[in-house]
Amino acid sequence: MRRTAHPERLSGFERFLREQQFIHGVSAPHSPWQNAIIERSHRTDNEELFRCFEFQSSEERKYRLRLWEYEYNNRRPHMGLGGETPIQVYRKLYFFHARSRELI
Repeated sequence: MRRTAHPERLSGFERFLREQQFIHGVSAPHSPWQNAIIERSHRTDNEELFRCFEFQSSEERKYRLRLWEYEYNNRRPHMGLGGETPIQVYRKLYFFHARSRELI
């Protein structure tokens, strides 16, 4: 939409963001280093979930993804976090916030 004859026209996505008062950031084109965390996450999801299962429906895919996210964040140690899970690190760094959300 940005490169059309009507650059001021918003896409449906952009209208939704504006209505919900969300701030949406994007990385520069051809700059993969700006979104490395997301790319790594997608790679891990693909290698350890999506390539291992053949889903029968979108509901099954959503269900398996929820199970995988729980496992990944709550039970699986991460080398980059010193052998701890993301939730353990979160509880240490953001004790009061985690407590207010009953994550302790």
